[in-house]
Amino acid sequence: MLQLKVIGTADLPAVLALQAQCYGPEFLESAEAFEAKLRAARHLHCSYLAVEAGEPLAYVVSLPVDDGQLPALDAPEVAPARAPRTLYLHDLAVSPAGRSRQLGRKLLRQVVNRAQDMGLAQIALVAVQGSREYWQRQGFAAADAPSGSALAQKLASFGPGATLMRRALGPV
Repeated sequence: MLQLKVIGTADLPAVLALQAQCYGPEFLESAEAFEAKLRAARHLHCSYLAVEAGEPLAYVVSLPVDDGQLPALDAPEVAPARAPRTLYLHDLAVSPAGRSRQLGRKLLRQVVNRAQDMGLAQIALVAVQGSREYWQRQGFAAADAPSGSALAQKLASFGPGATLMRRALGPV
């Protein structure tokens, strides 16, 4: 039976292994970067690991962020949000073994529910590796990062073709 559990630091080896199955080398982040994101969202329970029969199949890492902020790729430090309106979906990875099971949609639904429970207005993400159309099908739309802004600089850390996307959340 599939279990969604909140990611803790003990789960980082599984997260790193799944990441390596799903992303090109230019997108691989360190355990330190994942720990920083988990610390920034400590006790908020917004990152999940999908496990079945002891086998990790997918994960999503998200954290609340202040307007105009998002962690750079592989950022070793992430400051907790002070007045978040946005849940930043930093990373979603589904193993080849889990792709036929709609795990991406299940994890996204979990993140949407959590963002609504937290009273946040939207979810934001950075689409990479040609995933923009997938995210559009999930209700996200491309958003601009003002040229020269800190947000644009962090978006650039994801490489060419990275697209900032947002999805508004309606009332619960």
